[in-house]
Amino acid sequence: MAQGLDSDEYDVVVLGTGLAESIAAAALAKAGKSVLHLDPNEYYGSAQASLTLDELIEYVKVCGSTHPVELPEKLEKDRRRYALSLFPAVLPSRGALIETLIASDVSKYVSFKMLDSVIVASSGGFRRVPGSKEQIFRDQSVSLMEKRKLMRFLMLSAGDHESSELIQGKENDALLDFLTESIKLPPDLASTVTYAIAHCSGPSDPLGPAIKRTQRYLQSVGRYGSGAFLVGQYGGAGEVAQGFCRACAVYGGTYVLGPSARMTDLHVDDKVTFSIPCHPRPVIAKRIISAPDLLAPLLKEPGPSERVLGAHCIAILSSLPAALAKDRALGEENDNEGIEQDDTAMIIFPPVDGKPVVRGLLMGEGTGSCPAGQYVLYISATVTEPSDSEELLRPYLRRLAPEPIFESYHVSETAKPSSVAGSSCVVGLSPYGDNQLETEALDWEAEQGRAAYEAIMGTSEGVRGFFEKTEGETEEETV
Repeated sequence: MAQGLDSDEYDVVVLGTGLAESIAAAALAKAGKSVLHLDPNEYYGSAQASLTLDELIEYVKVCGSTHPVELPEKLEKDRRRYALSLFPAVLPSRGALIETLIASDVSKYVSFKMLDSVIVASSGGFRRVPGSKEQIFRDQSVSLMEKRKLMRFLMLSAGDHESSELIQGKENDALLDFLTESIKLPPDLASTVTYAIAHCSGPSDPLGPAIKRTQRYLQSVGRYGSGAFLVGQYGGAGEVAQGFCRACAVYGGTYVLGPSARMTDLHVDDKVTFSIPCHPRPVIAKRIISAPDLLAPLLKEPGPSERVLGAHCIAILSSLPAALAKDRALGEENDNEGIEQDDTAMIIFPPVDGKPVVRGLLMGEGTGSCPAGQYVLYISATVTEPSDSEELLRPYLRRLAPEPIFESYHVSETAKPSSVAGSSCVVGLSPYGDNQLETEALDWEAEQGRAAYEAIMGTSEGVRGFFEKTEGETEEETV
């Protein structure tokens, strides 16, 4: 970078290589805009990055974790073979990100596999959630009458539920209450539907949004396999973000990462002017795209006051948790010792005793996240105030894996959706700020990327659409 950038002027500068930023950058570059994409980190993905084990340890130390974390000697040799996500999430088979991957052809750069299982914890153990109509009717733990009631709710969710007399006027009622009082499901089954199908964050989550999530879940089942969710390879979100960065570079985007990308002397009026260490002259751009947390300090403005706090545990296991083995704690009878075990699973701990919903995501060697024979276990919860993530999450880790070979804890802070002050040159992104990060956040990021593209390009007739195909390009549905 000693010779500097190829130009002093760009149509758009994008700050941060998170998923939304990378989607916007790729779309704008494809539309013919000159794009300069900067990230002061030395890796792609920003807050959604996939890190090696040694990178994760440094990240956790910077976060100020109260849990001391060091690299275990037994993992030293393989420390660079891990892809550990700061943003562990699954991707619904239908939604904004899937459609963006297909439209952009970035699906050719990244790979996914089906999520093997969704598992719900209870005081009595763990239960695998049936993922399709056929699996529901094969589930011997649910009576025939309960199956009929459950199918009634699922058929209602899949159809025109907004005009249903059963739902009208109850949109703000709690889904859990609706399932027990109106659908007459027993409490255990109602809880499973609430947290493992509608993916609610608490017992009071309203029916309206929850039934829309249920509908999307049902629409996702069967698109790419028997389940509803996909798991990204090599850490997930960070790898997908890097795929969009690769597409942007193919379309002519310019990338600078690390200390050379640290922006200073930022001025915003009718244009954007700033300096970066790798270029000898000020750089000028017509527009700037960034999330509030990165941009506010550069503009010397206070950052967003409202934040969502997340407690996180990332653990490495030497074997599949015994509680999740198909022939053990999940109530399945199978005499075949060669049964194929799960490589991926989402584990949901419903709220009890005033604690929040806690979600786990298990990823094995088939995801490219870890060496053969190991598993990565992510455990996360949204919290209302700063707390000790280790104190909150360690009991859940110990319930699944009494002796992990590595464990780390940290707290994340995400700005709630807000506008960024400044001129019309600034396009501010709103990071996901709700309580269903594991199932909703990837689609949110894709929607934010599209919104940033349209804020710059416009949506009027004749304007090139978001990842619009040019003459001669074909659209392939490959994920």
